[in-house]
Amino acid sequence: QERLYVRRMQCTFHWDWVNRFVSAGIWRPVTLSFPAVARLEDVFVSTRALTLGARDANGLPHAQSAQLRLRVETDHEVAAAVSMHLVIRGTHGEILWTTTHSLTGVRGPNLLELDVKLTAPALWWPNGTGPRHLHTCEVTLSSGTDYELDRKVITFGVRTVAIEHTPDAPGSPAAARTRELRAAYPERETGNGDTPGVGFGVLVNGERIFCKGANWVPADPWPSRISADWYKRLLKLARSAHINCLRAWGGGIYEPPAFWEACDRLGILVAQDFQTACAHYPETDPAFIAAMQAEAPAAIRQLRNHPSLAWWIGDNENGMKFDHDDPAMAGRRTAETIFAPALRQLDPDRPFMPTSPFGGRPNSSQTIGDVHQSALPYDQAGMNRDWSGYRSWIHDSIGRFNSECVTAGCPPVRSLRRFMTEADIADQASPLWYFHTKDNPYIDIRLFDIQREVANRLFGPLQKPDDFVPRLEYGQYEFTRLTIEAARRQKGYNQGLLFWMFNDCWPATGWSFVDSYGTPKAAWYAMKRGFQPVIASIEDAGDCYRIFVCNDRLKPIAGTAQLRWMPWTGTALWEKIQPFAVPANTSCEIARIAKSALPAGLEGAVFVCDLESPDAKDRAWYFNGLPAAMTPPPAQLTVRWVGPAFCRTLEIKSSGYARVVTLDADADLTDNYFDLLPGETKFVTILEAKTFDQPIAITWWNASAPHKLIINPSTSTP
Repeated sequence: QERLYVRRMQCTFHWDWVNRFVSAGIWRPVTLSFPAVARLEDVFVSTRALTLGARDANGLPHAQSAQLRLRVETDHEVAAAVSMHLVIRGTHGEILWTTTHSLTGVRGPNLLELDVKLTAPALWWPNGTGPRHLHTCEVTLSSGTDYELDRKVITFGVRTVAIEHTPDAPGSPAAARTRELRAAYPERETGNGDTPGVGFGVLVNGERIFCKGANWVPADPWPSRISADWYKRLLKLARSAHINCLRAWGGGIYEPPAFWEACDRLGILVAQDFQTACAHYPETDPAFIAAMQAEAPAAIRQLRNHPSLAWWIGDNENGMKFDHDDPAMAGRRTAETIFAPALRQLDPDRPFMPTSPFGGRPNSSQTIGDVHQSALPYDQAGMNRDWSGYRSWIHDSIGRFNSECVTAGCPPVRSLRRFMTEADIADQASPLWYFHTKDNPYIDIRLFDIQREVANRLFGPLQKPDDFVPRLEYGQYEFTRLTIEAARRQKGYNQGLLFWMFNDCWPATGWSFVDSYGTPKAAWYAMKRGFQPVIASIEDAGDCYRIFVCNDRLKPIAGTAQLRWMPWTGTALWEKIQPFAVPANTSCEIARIAKSALPAGLEGAVFVCDLESPDAKDRAWYFNGLPAAMTPPPAQLTVRWVGPAFCRTLEIKSSGYARVVTLDADADLTDNYFDLLPGETKFVTILEAKTFDQPIAITWWNASAPHKLIINPSTSTP
């Protein structure tokens, strides 16, 4: 493959989500400097250890002290004495530590290493866990006459990150789950036998963090076009969806400072791949070795000060089909002889994984290490299965840490109109659908056909042409909703869920949650709800329903769960108020409802769990059977604007059960693609809009004529 011999962005040689756009040339700023005496080459600060004390009201431990590693590299043009002044400042600019050193440097590179102790520093925490306190380290280099030669200011966070690989304890629930998965899917666990399963847990400041997020890919085929504002736009959408972890995938680029500075501020952990992906690279070729020996240290130096950088990964899927201990594993030579030594020298306090996925025999094991595994069928055999069991597929797709989990869906029609005509959108066989939905050469069904088949299997034969795009959208929503709930119910066994993929590279349908125009897709709203710190979940366990509360906060949570079987019209057919109390950072079953104890006549009703506590609010719902069997009669919506002009909010009320209420707006909304219960009122606020004077179309799947409402911002009602 030609791309293996070119050290540039790999994905735009053609991937299953972007066209071929091969470019070359200088695409980042270049500067020339001519120091007369000496210059600062690099400044690096890392947290080696924390001493933690009492917890605050939110369960966060205070840091009594922190041991830092401070490394300053200088380059001297002459063997002259220079003075170096160092200052570490806190989050409000206060001086926490300072010192001055006199250096009699030899000509050429010089290194100063210091151990620094900070007392009671403010810590950096991931999004949803705690605040993101940032510190600065200022280093000034002066001549003997106090003339400033050079100065650098770097931003860093006080925090530790570790990856915990804990074997299943004999007789534990984790060991039992490992046996279940190995029995159900022996082809994924061919060489593991009776060896214990091994977890993959991420610890930040000593606290286990359930990683919720997605994989990040370049946001443009020509990344020099991506502005700092566009990075902020996309990463704010990640933060708003309660994402606390992104994996910077190995077929892209080492992202520029604007990406990393936003992740630092927003609290988004980043697992960074070195940039090799999905291939057997020429690891014995001298030119390739030389290129990687230059690239790896440069990338490490570029990124290592960022607190959001959590761990390094050698490559993406190069060793996926090998056993973890196979000496012939593709990528092993590069990982062991180039990446690992460079990290030991330049970034020794961060974890390193030689490849992703990694662990077990083979590396794609669900029961050991991280895994790239999903429930979405992406072959013809999967499409031909009995889809009545699709929830069980999702439950059994969850491993120890799903570092790639694919779903696929269509962008909103508002985005489609920017690269397709109305005729093309309406034509299911249009070549443009296929051109803008790239295919994977290793699967036997085209990606657009996958999306169409998922919609058909879940929602039944298409009844109205206007429903085609909404069904393509909502198929991804459904898999996202149920996958997140399944992973969080299994918290403890599973410690992370990263979808493939968060953003997009060009106008396409397919894997992403945010399209190339920065518009959230339907699945983004499912992600936003499912990744909240506290959610409810309903599991069909055969003879009963199990109700879970999944708590990612570092403090206990208590409240009530209102359980109801709701018909399409009228009031609840069955109801129960269930108090709950869930410990910190735990998912617990709070109720078990025996099916034999429920009244007859619940066929066609929806089981709803509304969670209420001082700290959280959520709704989970469950319907027996495929979504196609959800056939509520036509419902009427009434809609009006409420609230002040600067906070535009829609009040939406339904006469009966309203299925998949969708707002077509060029705006970010507090919610979208939601169901409404009979007589229920919901408020949806416009958080950010390109224009506030454009009409908003509102549709729902069981609308009576007219099929949609159009509401104008200047009017109170449609």
